[in-house]
Amino acid sequence: MEVSLNQAIDTHARVLKYWYGDKAPQEARGRALECGTVGDFEGLQAWARVARLCEALGAAGQSTLK
Repeated sequence: MEVSLNQAIDTHARVLKYWYGDKAPQEARGRALECGTVGDFEGLQAWARVARLCEALGAAGQSTLK
């Protein structure tokens, strides 16, 4: 089974939102920063997208996995 980058980002955002609630965007931004620190700029971009999606999920009132 192949998972696209968009599917992986969606899954990670939903899991972080489930685990961390309102702190999910901060957690994702922290992971993005870790990636950037070691020169993984693709990882930085992916985790930044996860953070934005976590924020969107929070604004939409979605805090559980569906």
